[in-house]
Amino acid sequence: MDLAQALRSRRSIRWYRPDPVPPEAVRELLDQARWSPSWANSQSWQVYVVTGAALDRLKAAHHQMESNETPSRSDFRMPARKWPEPMQEHSQSLIRALGAVRSGHPASESAGVRDFFGAPCLALLAVDRTLVPEYACFDAGLFAHAFCLAAHGLGLGTCIVAMAVRHPDLLRKLLPDAADKAFVIGITLGYPEPEAPINTFERPRAGLDELVTWVE
Repeated sequence: MDLAQALRSRRSIRWYRPDPVPPEAVRELLDQARWSPSWANSQSWQVYVVTGAALDRLKAAHHQMESNETPSRSDFRMPARKWPEPMQEHSQSLIRALGAVRSGHPASESAGVRDFFGAPCLALLAVDRTLVPEYACFDAGLFAHAFCLAAHGLGLGTCIVAMAVRHPDLLRKLLPDAADKAFVIGITLGYPEPEAPINTFERPRAGLDELVTWVE
């Protein structure tokens, strides 16, 4: 697909088929995403790709912490739940759409979210703790978007999930060479369940008049 089509048709996937993602496919999309721009070409991102038994262990430990209502101690401050208008209405429109399609679906339960929507692969983006957080996160965001577009181009689905980094101390314990890393975001990866309503509902976008101020 061309870039315009990819930008318009890529969406967050919230339920996956159990089929594993071939390692060569993951390597290919990572190879594409590594060309993302970054501050002074610093390429400050670090990616942990978690699959198989390691992902099962992470899911189990994460699920236990969430079930115990362990407070989140994320490395970076999460957005407030109350957005300024019209952002609040955009957020609420997504929540309403999700609520309408979740009835009777595994993702309707909190366990579905805690299980990372059944994704067979999870990418965790991290940066060095010594970096200026605002721009390190900006660079990681550029990488994340490229990663998601590259995955979409290969017929894979993704969802950018803050839930995956709510307990970074757990990640530093389970992942190798992560003691000096701050975790920015997680991205689920897998083959979308094509008939699931939670993967097909309409997600509107604001018009240009709301977003753009033209200055001449």
